Amino acid sequence: MKKIVPDPPLKLNPTTEQPFSTCESSHPPVFHVSSGIDAADALVHASLLANGIRQIADDYAQHHASESHSGLIWTIHHSAEAIKALTDAVLDAMER
Repeated sequence: MKKIVPDPPLKLNPTTEQPFSTCESSHPPVFHVSSGIDAADALVHASLLANGIRQIADDYAQHHASESHSGLIWTIHHSAEAIKALTDAVLDAMER
């Protein structure tokens, strides 16, 4: 059975406040993701950050890492690529 009306576009809820860089001390977190940020905007920012991490890891692995540390750097590079691919896949799905 075919639908006459297409599904509405995917819409994610805005962000919730999420602390990071807590330093595990008695003071409040140094940074946080603000609540109410549009999900697509947050994903775009995450994708840009992941791409920056990938570029840094790539450069470091090729020009500065010792043989014993290059595997670790390539793991960081691959992880950043995966994060970017996942966030971009969600963004692409939201645009359909």
